[in-house]
Amino acid sequence: MTSSRARLVASANPGGDTRALTSAAAPQRWTLARASRDGWLQATHQLLGDGVFGGDCHRTSIVANPGSRLLVRAVAATPLRGDAAGATVTHLRAAAGASLIHLPGALIPHLSSNHSNVLRIEAAAGSRVIAASMVVPGRTGMGERNAFCSLRVRTIASHAGKLALAEESVIQPHTFAIDGPAGFSGDGASISVVVLGDWPGLDTGWWQVATNLPGVVGGAAPLRSGGVVLRALAVHLGAAQRVLEAVELAARSAR
Repeated sequence: MTSSRARLVASANPGGDTRALTSAAAPQRWTLARASRDGWLQATHQLLGDGVFGGDCHRTSIVANPGSRLLVRAVAATPLRGDAAGATVTHLRAAAGASLIHLPGALIPHLSSNHSNVLRIEAAAGSRVIAASMVVPGRTGMGERNAFCSLRVRTIASHAGKLALAEESVIQPHTFAIDGPAGFSGDGASISVVVLGDWPGLDTGWWQVATNLPGVVGGAAPLRSGGVVLRALAVHLGAAQRVLEAVELAARSAR
């Protein structure tokens, strides 16, 4: 049984570049790259070892201060192992004037796993946040598709002090309803992207490239607080990754 915490705080210096301070307890780890030419600082979050085991609980906190532009990626997908309950919790906070993109790796539940994944987003007025999540229903190559016990995915997002999105999905393959294998419609990955704040072009087909990719079907719905939530199914993990690549490209092209 392992419990860990990791934290990243991004801030803009007087010249406009974004810098970050990090802390992490094993098995979590951060890697920072130099700010790119477009001003975005890229950070990589890694969970060392063989994934999240039953009984493990890993918490990650990411803060984007005013004026910062931060992109957080994962090294790879996150295997979810063991039959005891495990959990991962991610807390994103963006201050006014900050832009934050969070693109974690896919959750891949293994045989008999029982896991809860929680994402909390607090976006201040004047901030911009994009947060994605992906789920693959088991290791197809190992004959483990839909062989896990339960996967709970919870998202709570607020924007400008008001609730923007609150949802909880429980995937249980032993049922054959919408919360079981039917939820994937035979596809290899599901994608959800929450978008908060004023991203230019949001209402003018910003998402068409992502949802029109080969092997992908999906669409976007507006949120009452502004922004959208994108849902898509992909035939395999590679196609799902291309959705997130298209989202990132569109977001970083926005001014």
